[in-house]
Amino acid sequence: DMINKQLGDLNLMKNFGCTVTRIRRSGIDLSPSPDLALKFGDKLMVVGEKDGIKGVARLLSNDTKQLSDTDFFPIALGIVLGVLFGKLNISFSDSLSFSPGLTGGILMVALFLSAIGKTGPILWSMSGPANQLLRQLGLLLFLAEVGTSAGRNLMATFQESGWLLFGVGAAITLVPMLVAVCVGLFVFKINILDLLGTITGGMTSTPGLAAADSMTDSNIPSVAYATVYPIAMVFLILIIQVIASAVY
Repeated sequence: DMINKQLGDLNLMKNFGCTVTRIRRSGIDLSPSPDLALKFGDKLMVVGEKDGIKGVARLLSNDTKQLSDTDFFPIALGIVLGVLFGKLNISFSDSLSFSPGLTGGILMVALFLSAIGKTGPILWSMSGPANQLLRQLGLLLFLAEVGTSAGRNLMATFQESGWLLFGVGAAITLVPMLVAVCVGLFVFKINILDLLGTITGGMTSTPGLAAADSMTDSNIPSVAYATVYPIAMVFLILIIQVIASAVY
């Protein structure tokens, strides 16, 4: 019931004599403000008398079991809606049309539903453990499929194109990455963990994020990745279709 409620509307000081000093959301500390809307899984640091804090806990709930349980209905429904949206063909002109595709459709619908947060009894969110499990499982399946598909033709491709193809691929990967590192570190003074997440998100490289996560206990790279990835994916899908339409 508290999802999407603004912190100021709860009147915690008046009703319980308590003050919220910090809100942690997905590993990020937020400064509390009256217009801050609460989301599922937010962790609130509350200062007050013992009885007042118990009242706040009853109001907001403090059930760790509910936070760790996984409801697969919103996930399945979101995927179905994303697949249907991905099949839409949006025309801008006679020569230019845009289709979100399977991954783009699911991504856009997920962004929209997570922004809503709740529709009736349905919570458009996942618990932290479920999110981590699905992310790791998805990465394993993705790498297994890529390895299986590429392995059969690897030697034939290498014999046909030689080192040129691999050199071009390495340059396309390394040059933008090194430029982004230099600009981020020396021009914008971005924290290295934020920069790792931003670069892997801009490259839409989930394996790169996994490598960054394995080298640090912080979830800063994951948060930066999640911030940049949707924008990069949408532009990637759009630009590829624009190029394909211009060529063909």
